[in-house]
Formats: sequence, C-alpha cells, structure tokens
Amino acid sequence: MDMQYDRLVGLTYECVLDEANWLPLLTELIYASGRQQGALLFWDQTESGALASEINLCDPGAIETYNREFCTIDPSKGFMLHRPVGHWYHDREEYGPQRIARDPYYQEFQRPNGMHNVSCLKLNEQASSGVYLSVLTNLGARYPDTQEQTLLTRLSEHLTRAARMFGRIDEMRQQLAHRDLLLDQHPTSLWLLEGNARVLYANQAARQRLGQRAGLFHEVFGRLRCRQHDTRLQALVRQAAPRTGKAKAGWLSLDDGSGQELLVTPVPAEANFNRPFQRPLVLLALLDAHRQSGLLGELFGLTPAEQRLGALLVRGLTPEHCADQLGTSINTVRSQLRALFRKTCTSRQAELVSLLVRLGQR
Repeated sequence: MDMQYDRLVGLTYECVLDEANWLPLLTELIYASGRQQGALLFWDQTESGALASEINLCDPGAIETYNREFCTIDPSKGFMLHRPVGHWYHDREEYGPQRIARDPYYQEFQRPNGMHNVSCLKLNEQASSGVYLSVLTNLGARYPDTQEQTLLTRLSEHLTRAARMFGRIDEMRQQLAHRDLLLDQHPTSLWLLEGNARVLYANQAARQRLGQRAGLFHEVFGRLRCRQHDTRLQALVRQAAPRTGKAKAGWLSLDDGSGQELLVTPVPAEANFNRPFQRPLVLLALLDAHRQSGLLGELFGLTPAEQRLGALLVRGLTPEHCADQLGTSINTVRSQLRALFRKTCTSRQAELVSLLVRLGQR
C-alpha cells in the first residue's frame, strides 16, 4: 500500500505542469481506492450546477446527459458548496442509503448509467468557481473498504496542493498568453535583452523584422546584431545593463532615411515584470517617426512638409537648423511653422513641441 501511495503522490505532482497527467492519475486513483469510474468537475458557482470535464473515466453518453440534464439536481452540490477544500464527501455516509434510494437523481441518472455510490473532494476554490474530483463505484460492485477510504484521506492534502499549484501556473500561462497577444498586436518592434544582447523576448513585429532577408537586424547565436550600427548598439546595450554603476538609456538613429530610431531602455532587476529574471535587462523599441507623424498629420490635417518640420522641432532643432536640414529657406520654415500653430491651435513653439511630444507618445 505504501508503494502504491507513493506512486499516487508522484503522479499527483506531475499534474502541476502537465494537464495531460490528470487522466493517468484518475485511472490509478479509482483502481487503488476500489472505484470503477471518476471525473473532474468544474463548477461556476454563479450557475446552478457543476459540469463534468473531458478528464473523466465514465461513459461519454453519461457525461453528456449529466451536463445537459442532471447537473442541476445532483444532491452532492448541497454538501460540497460550503465544504472546506480537502475534505471528502461520501454519499453513503452523509446522504444515507434510504435517501439515495428515494432520490430522483440516483434513480433516473446514476442507476441507468451503472453508477452507485460517489465520493467527492473539493480540490480548489476561487471566489465564484470550484474544481472537484469525483470517484464512483459501479452498480453491483462492493463498497470500498476502510483501507481504501483511508487512502483517499491520505491523498487529499497532496491532491488539493497540486490542484492549487496547477491553477496558479495555468493562470500565469493565461496572463503570458494575453501579454503576448497584446504585444504581438503592437506595430512597434520590441526586444527584451540581457546585458550581452542575448534575446529573451521579441514580439511579432520584431520577429518579422529579424526574418527579413538582408534586414538591418539579425541574430547571431541568440544575440541581437545590427548590420550597420552594431558597435554602437552593443555599447548602448552595455550602458543600459552595466555590470557595475548606473544604467543609462540611449538612442540609436538608423540614419537610413527610414525615420526610425532605436530606444534602448534599462529594465531594473527590481521592476515588477522583471521578477522572473531578477537581473538587469534591456528593452529595445524601434520607433517609427513616419508612423507617428502620419497619425498626427491625419489628426491635424498637416501636409507632409509640415509633418517633417514638426518632427525636427520635436528633436530640439531651431527653425534655422530645420531650414538647413530640410534644404529650404528660413522663410519657408517660418511659413510652415505659422501653419502648424494655426492647425494645432497653439501660439508658441514650446507649446507646439509639447503637444506633439505628448501626442506622439500615444
């Protein structure tokens, strides 16, 4: 019995990381406890009854009938709703043979499907939902003996702990999936790097960029490289995640006519979303000035020339420097600047730049 118990405990904790192990555990558990059928049930307690999951060792027709018709009148729910997690319910002891014999649920569902007695354990419970494990004897089978009942009691602590751990890990998986979905929908290329430029995460836009033949960015043995500016990129990454000293953010202008700049930002080890790593990391964001200026252009009805001037002003250039950069006269720049004031309802250059910066961050 001890070898069997140890094996069941081992199987129980294998379920924590792999949902597929619940069925093998259920198979061995019903055999070891003198039962012949079993199922995991999930109960949304805002609804009227629990639903049997796909993790079951019952006739598929019985599961379908239970979920469709009989889950709402299952008398077990009255015993399980306020029952503490980890405490077994045995219908023969608590509901009693006489009430079982008169109950429509047993007469119309369990007996026609070859089921007799049920034992149920609340594995886990949240604010409005619960997870339950039920094991059943077949109609005409002997009732489990004391040793088999004791086995269930001994296992309850491990079963509930494993279910709690599984639930927490599954919640984390869902949170990561939601995060990845949101980041993958973002048009900005994002990388999370170690201090040696090893890539820990890249969103879909970044992965697509890495997949471009002869693209500017590529990986070498898992480390991010930049074909034209790699020396500068590596220096900025080391600056953002130094082994000693204060981390600093930096910019890398690609100077390829694309209007793109790479923002290199330190991620401190103590940051909330850095807890899994617990070491300084680096966040890279490839910002597309054309995309931002395009959105601002649509918002205020700016011409392409006015958008280009606005982008230079945001970078801190004076009107005279803007004229040199754009290859035009200062009078043309001043005319475009007056148009920017009028269209954005601003009157001073500082006010205009502040507005463009705030909107460009959205």
